[in-house]
Amino acid sequence: MATWSTLHIFGYGETQLIGTDFNKKVSTSALTKVQAVVDNVYSFKPEGNTATEAYHAINIFNDLFADWQTSEPNVEGWRVQFAELNKTALDELVAEIEAYTPPTEEN
Repeated sequence: MATWSTLHIFGYGETQLIGTDFNKKVSTSALTKVQAVVDNVYSFKPEGNTATEAYHAINIFNDLFADWQTSEPNVEGWRVQFAELNKTALDELVAEIEAYTPPTEEN
């Protein structure tokens, strides 16, 4: 597994993994491991926060923090320290993105 620096899960349907020598985007719908990471970050929603599970972006900075950006106006997002995240779920998603190859078109 390559060392990655940033993982973005965009609400518009793409997931992006960035490292020193790579920058890979994959359609979120093609990933089977993304929902576990989304659920994990959402589980840290602060008490009293009215955000739904709709997000603009979830930005995860390796070994620093995750940042949930809501897609709802006037609703605050939140941050989670990286050490609190489910490392297994993150590792599985990163591995899935790294291994992903788009399907080829057959005539």
